[in-house]
Amino acid sequence: MNKIILSALLLIFLAPAGTAAYEFDTGRKIGMGGSVMLSSPDPADMLTCPVGTPIPGRLYFETGYQRKFELSDLDKFYVAAGYRYKNFSTTIGLSQFGESDYYSEQALRAALSYTFSRFTASVIADGQYVSVGEGEDKVTLDAAAVGLAAGINYDKYHLGVVVDNINRPKLDENLVPDNTLYKIYAEVQGMSKLSITGHIVFEEHEEPMASFGQYLTLLDSHALFWGVGANPITYGGGLEISYRGYGLTYAVSYHPELGVTHNIALNIASGGLLD
Repeated sequence: MNKIILSALLLIFLAPAGTAAYEFDTGRKIGMGGSVMLSSPDPADMLTCPVGTPIPGRLYFETGYQRKFELSDLDKFYVAAGYRYKNFSTTIGLSQFGESDYYSEQALRAALSYTFSRFTASVIADGQYVSVGEGEDKVTLDAAAVGLAAGINYDKYHLGVVVDNINRPKLDENLVPDNTLYKIYAEVQGMSKLSITGHIVFEEHEEPMASFGQYLTLLDSHALFWGVGANPITYGGGLEISYRGYGLTYAVSYHPELGVTHNIALNIASGGLLD
C-alpha cells in the first residue's frame, strides 16, 4: 500500500497543480509532447481540445491502456467516444487510475461543440473522484470543473484555445484550489502528408509548458509521430496502424528523471450514422 500511495503522491507533487487533476492525459498526445491533431482528431484529442474537425456522421471510439513511468501501480485504463452530427459535436471520456483497495482515481471529461463555418465553440465539463486507503481508513474526495474552448480551422491551418478549471475546483475545502489553465493548440498541415503541431499552457505562478510535434502519414493511412515537451522536458514518439476504420496506436514518452510512459489504444471510426 505504501508503494502505490507514494507513487501517487510523487505524481501530484511533480506535476503542476492544475494539470494533475483534470488533464485527460492519454492517447496519441503522449508521443507528441502533449500537442494534438486538430485536422483529424481521435477521441482523446477531441477531449483535450474539442475544436478540431471530425468528419460529420462518423462515430469515433477509443479505448486504451497506459503504464506511467513503468510502474504497474500507476496503470490507467480509459475509454472515449465522439460524434459529430451536422454542426454539433460531442465527446465523452472516462479513465480509471490506480488500485481500488489503496489509491484510485476516476476522471470524467465531456465536451459539447458547435461549428459555424470555420469557427467552433465548446463547453467542457470535468469530474474527478479520488479514493485513498481501505476499510474504516478509506478517504474519498471529489470535485467538478468547467471549461470553455474556441477555435478556427482555415484550410491547412488550425488553432484552438482552451480555458480549463474556470471555477477553480478543489478536492477538499481545506486544500488549495486548482489554478485556471489557459491552453493554446495549433496545427499546420504541410506538404508530403506532414503536419506540424504545438501547444502551450499558461498557469498562475508556474512557468509555461510547451510542446512541438510532427505527424507523418505513410502509405495506406499508417502514420509515424514524434514530439518534445518542455517544463518538464519529455521526448516521445509512436506509430499508428489503420485498416478500414480500425486503428491501433502506440505512443511512448520519456521523462529524464521519472522514466518511460507507454500508451496503447484501439480506435474505431464508424460512418453513416444518422445520415
